[in-house]
Amino acid sequence: MKRFLLPTFLILVIVFLLLTTGILPGGKKIGFGLLPQITEKSEVTAHTTVREVLPIGEYASLAYHYTSVVKDINAKDIKGWTIPFTTRKYIFTFDGRIKLGIDGRQIRVEEPVQEEEENNTSAEVSDLPVIRIFLPPVKILSHEILDDSIEIFDQSQTIFNEIKIADAFRVTAERKHELEKKVMNSTVIKDAEISAEQQLGTLIKSLPGVKGQYELEFVWQ
Repeated sequence: MKRFLLPTFLILVIVFLLLTTGILPGGKKIGFGLLPQITEKSEVTAHTTVREVLPIGEYASLAYHYTSVVKDINAKDIKGWTIPFTTRKYIFTFDGRIKLGIDGRQIRVEEPVQEEEENNTSAEVSDLPVIRIFLPPVKILSHEILDDSIEIFDQSQTIFNEIKIADAFRVTAERKHELEKKVMNSTVIKDAEISAEQQLGTLIKSLPGVKGQYELEFVWQ
């Protein structure tokens, strides 16, 4: 009678399963595992170095909130022909906030002057002296992505073209730059100017001896 011998490779696999998990092929448990199971362990560390602490005089007048969808598809090609198994892509969304305002250090206030009646073209002629406030152009003070808003919808890669963190940062930076250009060329700038005038006007008129004694005139440079 011939004896049936298992292949050496199959014997090694069975022994490894017994020693590590105590589970036979097919999912049957026999209740022991002599070696520790393989688990995943990760450790993330970060270190921050303070480079400078500088005084600022920025005055924020408007916050622009948005949601952006980013889609990046990349593939390697030869003379316009896409090489198979080299396409990677990812799609994600994030919420952002752009703060608009002015540099308070560039605000200039002119001495009160009495408007002469012949030079006053307004419908109502005021006898109050005018304080002229010269304001610098509205600019973007900050642009931030809300970390808890990032949501990934799709991502795929191959061993020939992997997704890299640098690519995600690059695409995000490009998208932020596009949004900043869009905002600076929109009516949002005028809204920021109106908001700045209203807020500064309220602040100045709250000072003793100003309300009812002077008129305010804002001049944008």
